[in-house]
Amino acid sequence: MQYGLEVETYKRIGKRKKENKETMYYSPVKLAVIFSVGLLVSRVMINLNISKVDYIAPFGVAYLLSFLGERDRVYKIVASIGTLVGYLTIISKVNDGNMYIITICILTLGSIIPIKIDKKVNNIKNIIFLYGLILIYKYVLQGYEVLFSIILSFSLTMVMASVSYIIKYSLECIEEFNTEHLFSKEEIISIIILLALTITGIGQLTLLNVSLRNVIGLLVVVLISYISEGTLGATTGIALGAIIGITTGDMPFYVCLYGICGLTVGIFKDMGKIFSIAAFLIIYMMLNMYSQDLTMYSGIEGVLSALIFSIVPRRIFNKLSLEFDSEKKEDKNAQVHFMKIKEEFGKRLKDFTQLLGNMSTTLQSFDDNDRLLLKNTSSALIENLGDRVCSSCDMKYMCWKRELYSTYVSFSELIKSAEEGKIKFPANLEKKCVKKNRLIKSTEEIVENHVLNSMWKKRLAEGRRMLAGHIGNMADTVEDILVNLDKDIELSSELERNVKKMLRKNNIKFYDVFCYEDKNCRVNIKLTMDNCKGSKTCIKDVIPLINDIIGKPMSVGGEGCHINPSNNQCTVLIEEMPKYYVESHVALSCKEGEKYTGDSYSFGNTKDGGYMTIVSDGMGSGPSAGTESKATVELIEKFTSAGFKNTTAINAVNSIMNMKFAEDEKFATLDMNTIDLYTGEVEFIKIGAVASFIKSNNKVEEINSKTLPFGVLDKPDIEMVNRKLKNGDILLTLSDGILEINKNETGNTGWIVNYLRETKITNPKEMAQDILEKAKELSGGKCKDDMTIVASKVYACY
Repeated sequence: MQYGLEVETYKRIGKRKKENKETMYYSPVKLAVIFSVGLLVSRVMINLNISKVDYIAPFGVAYLLSFLGERDRVYKIVASIGTLVGYLTIISKVNDGNMYIITICILTLGSIIPIKIDKKVNNIKNIIFLYGLILIYKYVLQGYEVLFSIILSFSLTMVMASVSYIIKYSLECIEEFNTEHLFSKEEIISIIILLALTITGIGQLTLLNVSLRNVIGLLVVVLISYISEGTLGATTGIALGAIIGITTGDMPFYVCLYGICGLTVGIFKDMGKIFSIAAFLIIYMMLNMYSQDLTMYSGIEGVLSALIFSIVPRRIFNKLSLEFDSEKKEDKNAQVHFMKIKEEFGKRLKDFTQLLGNMSTTLQSFDDNDRLLLKNTSSALIENLGDRVCSSCDMKYMCWKRELYSTYVSFSELIKSAEEGKIKFPANLEKKCVKKNRLIKSTEEIVENHVLNSMWKKRLAEGRRMLAGHIGNMADTVEDILVNLDKDIELSSELERNVKKMLRKNNIKFYDVFCYEDKNCRVNIKLTMDNCKGSKTCIKDVIPLINDIIGKPMSVGGEGCHINPSNNQCTVLIEEMPKYYVESHVALSCKEGEKYTGDSYSFGNTKDGGYMTIVSDGMGSGPSAGTESKATVELIEKFTSAGFKNTTAINAVNSIMNMKFAEDEKFATLDMNTIDLYTGEVEFIKIGAVASFIKSNNKVEEINSKTLPFGVLDKPDIEMVNRKLKNGDILLTLSDGILEINKNETGNTGWIVNYLRETKITNPKEMAQDILEKAKELSGGKCKDDMTIVASKVYACY
């Protein structure tokens, strides 16, 4: 039976292999291209102008030779059919048309016969076999002299073998399209030669006396010149002109015409498509006039090729440019690899997020287990009390066997009364229990131990729930990082090349240039140069040049230059210049009788092109309140500077505040606003904070909130408000001490609204100080709470 199983398995595998072989898919497009190229290439003729030989057409045989190494027979057969059809169309124009047809048939039949042989040996065999066929045809069938036959056969064979190598090389290169392969100059030229042979094969085919070969040839030269370097366009033109020239007998004219047209388009391509077309048409007409070969139809050919070029879709330009421009393809490959790294890193972060989520869920499930255990607690206490007191009692059998239910209920009542703090001995036990005192004492001990254990378990459960909440918040934070990971950086390799080229052109020495777009699609350039020792080379020399390239005003971003002491190199970040900048000033005062304020504040630019202001009021006053507010401000600053979203930073801070910074419960408010310096949009985030104010000319807007401070809830109570600022607007951020002027008007904002409407002060420093003095005056000259006010004024840069 085992043998039968093995045989059946073997049969199934063999059958599957056979089915796979029978269902092999051949692309109709690929087969059509192989056939068409073979047909056109075989039509290319060389005009030798020799007495015995006028025209030869070796390229079709060379094309077939490049396929003889193919393992699949279908491609060989399609290539041979294409070349046969091509030779049949020119059989009356070449001397040895029959020879080419016979050679194609014999080579095809020979390659179909399966013979296991080394690849190199097979190529040598095909060349020797080809030489023998041509020699026999020349000497036997055409009757040429032996020496002439040998020399002519050898020359034809070498031409076919050489061209075959080029065609095979170009076909292998074409297979690398839409891959990460970077084409070398040699590979691109081999592709151009095959393309030139294919175009030349169109021959004298015309439409309304317009040569299709010239239209397509000019179009290809202009197209390649526009999407690549000028030298490559000129190379394409020379190759195409040379091959067309050897078929027409006017090589100098076509080499000059196509070569100079390609070079011209390559030179003017940076000025745009329209200018390139105009330059091409001008040079095309001039060359035709100089050669005295300008006709109406030749002019139409140039205009028609330019017209077709102008309507080619941009996506085709981009696709071809990506293949022929090695620098762009290398940039794309680098971007793909960069995305793969980000994807892999994202997967790991996702796994870590799931792990944190599972940990949080597991810790929360322990509470459910504790609730289940409570159901068995009373039974355990009764059993423990019975073991302590009744195990050595002589009445044990009667109480726990004959009167089990009654005894169990009585013990339960006794324990319950002890838990309530006043022991009441059950009447049923009063009649029969002989160890009353010991029973009461043991009950008190057991209940006391149970209460202590319950307290510790409760604290442990609270700790687990808090830890589960913190781990859950960590999972949310990591998930936010994962969501924003793909939006943070987009490489700008083309801009990087242009900047490097510009710096070299202007003799500015540099070590590294890194260009990218941030999550807001704004250009950033990191430049590493020699330490200029305060001469501000980046501002005076580099930034004006970068402005010309990008077309937008740029400025030094971040904290300016960073000097590496190990190599004395300077790294500077150049970013798009913000439309606005903000000037802020603070005025503050401690509560009467205190030396330290419980308020904390911060303001300044952020890394993502914003301006952030924070005011936090710790509950109470003095150093203890200041610890809470200072920790809140510092944590928010650290999280946002690390690139976290505002909400992510706030969630993390709330989790930390829940752990308490001191033994006593302390809370802190948060009044935070972030201004986008590129758009003027401002986002207010308030957590237990008082109102903020926007003064715009004589108009005053009050931004209110009804939220709870940090640390009160597991999830922070956040309220967000968005507004738009403009040049000259003043934004006030303050603590509640400014508004607590008396007991009857706590939190009243009316006086500050009236002040802002009436004041003529526009300087933020003077305004902050004046408001502080006004608040003290309204409070009777004494600060009833810590007072802090930050005044920020918005200015337009351009």
